[in-house]
Amino acid sequence: MRHGGNLMRSILDAVRQKLYASSSGYVLPILLEITHGVDGFDNPLRIVNNTENLTYGGHEYTAFPFRYEPPDVKSGGEITNARLTICAVDQQIAMILRSTQVVPTVTAVATYWNDETGETEFKDMATWEFELRNVQGDKEIITGELIYESRMDYEYPVLEFSIEIFPGLF
Repeated sequence: MRHGGNLMRSILDAVRQKLYASSSGYVLPILLEITHGVDGFDNPLRIVNNTENLTYGGHEYTAFPFRYEPPDVKSGGEITNARLTICAVDQQIAMILRSTQVVPTVTAVATYWNDETGETEFKDMATWEFELRNVQGDKEIITGELIYESRMDYEYPVLEFSIEIFPGLF
């Protein structure tokens, strides 16, 4: 399931009512699943920007400090890339990103979590799938661009797509 653009369009009505309430004990954690292909580490890594670990979809997401800036849809319909900034203090994620021979993929899930009534309510609001590119960092933080539509960046040999063979492309 891939969603982008206006997050409010995809939020369940029941969750939307709680978000608009004047007071509520909800949090909006972002779950990240990072697939990297490096032996010796959990693959995929599952982290959540929360103060405690959360279980979602049968998987435990480890509490970890990061900032996720979702993609945006411009007025012309263009989708901007998302950004990810991860605290690199424990160096595990930095080692993985430096060691991987494949382009890491990231699935980001925006969720609604409420436990104020004693009955946990945990709902998926939106999901995005990305390739992690342009990674930079130091001993404190790692930043990277989350490419939403990387297929548009691929180059194809010009002679293999001709108007005679593929008239719909031209």
